[in-house]
Amino acid sequence: MKNLKSILIILFGLAVFSAYTFSPGQNAYAQKKGDLEDFADDHEDDDEDCDCGDSGTGEFFLYMFLNNIGEIARLWGHTPETEFGPFPAHPYVETQGFLTNSDDYRSFFFTTELNYHYLNDDLRAYIFKWETQFVRKSKLSFDFAVYEETIYDNFNRTSRKDHLSFYGFRYGYALYQTPQMILNLEGGVRTLYTNKAYTGPEIALDFQLFPHKPFIFETELAAAYVNTGPIYTIESSVGMTVGRWEILGGMRILKNKSQDMLDGFRFGLRFWY
Repeated sequence: MKNLKSILIILFGLAVFSAYTFSPGQNAYAQKKGDLEDFADDHEDDDEDCDCGDSGTGEFFLYMFLNNIGEIARLWGHTPETEFGPFPAHPYVETQGFLTNSDDYRSFFFTTELNYHYLNDDLRAYIFKWETQFVRKSKLSFDFAVYEETIYDNFNRTSRKDHLSFYGFRYGYALYQTPQMILNLEGGVRTLYTNKAYTGPEIALDFQLFPHKPFIFETELAAAYVNTGPIYTIESSVGMTVGRWEILGGMRILKNKSQDMLDGFRFGLRFWY
């Protein structure tokens, strides 16, 4: 009888231990946090009444955009070869650089870019960018990035996939141009999305260099303030042109106020038109 009692106590203990270990609400499987969740935690609401954004940056670039809207509107309705210059169809099409002072070239160019951002075996991102530079000085850009992370439990089984998205829209103004480089100051908005969207102002510097055919170097530094904290973005790439196509590779780093980082190599394809 004593042995039976001991066996029952042991079986009961194992049942309690199993329930605790494999319960979806209690085990490490369910509670484990990934890099994306850590990053997003910095920007979720601490205080619903918090007014954390600074509208000054957005207002300045809105003014710049509206101040140039008249010239932007003049683009449409003209043929690609206009009196405004100064862009050829794509980098190195005729010269060693890109920008020229000839009136024979278009007053604008467009680029569309697709990137794969590799962080580690369990974390990756897909990035889409669209840009246009026109009327000698102005620029518009849109980007969208989707991060995906595979989370495993303590038994190395896939438990879930986390997602985190970023998208932004910016207006830029060329501070400096030569036939072989463009330096743009940009401002706009940046949005972070998990199960809710958080948006704030963003300012950036974008530098493109066309040193010698077929190479293109680009570096972008950006800072945004999204809901409760900053997001810093650093991107750098080296590209090689094949006609209108550019094959590129480089790095991309995102950092928040808690020093959480989403960093890794990226490679992609850009089309100039």
